[in-house]
Amino acid sequence: MKTVSVGRRKFSAEFQLVFRLIKGLIFITFISIIIILIAIPHMTVQDIFVCILAFMPTGWGLLLIAQTMRSAISHMGLWGSVKALARGYEIIMGLLLFTPIAFLAWFPFVSEFQTRMLFNQAFSRGLQISRILGGHKKDRAARNKE
Repeated sequence: MKTVSVGRRKFSAEFQLVFRLIKGLIFITFISIIIILIAIPHMTVQDIFVCILAFMPTGWGLLLIAQTMRSAISHMGLWGSVKALARGYEIIMGLLLFTPIAFLAWFPFVSEFQTRMLFNQAFSRGLQISRILGGHKKDRAARNKE
């Protein structure tokens, strides 16, 4: 992620081909690491997924520690790397959280289920929206008398 962020700043305008080659090499390296992890230690895709989910909180914790030590890290010149990693974590977590929601939003049964769950339970408990929005009429009459 840091390589792509530095490459975007340095190569994106003048050296478009070099930037695309760097991104392609990063992709090929990532795919080859996944293939090596599957082939040599006989890991399954589920094992790799579990490892990624296990290391994500660790990385987030390290990012939080780095944010608290910002003054020391900025003197070392690593603050740009911390920001790039934090941005990547935000993107990945957003994708993990909102992709299932967006996928379920395409189906019409979800909105029907949501409508039934929200309104039927609320009205079955005696909740009346007009009383909440309008306030209690008995209290108003008592205040006006005082």
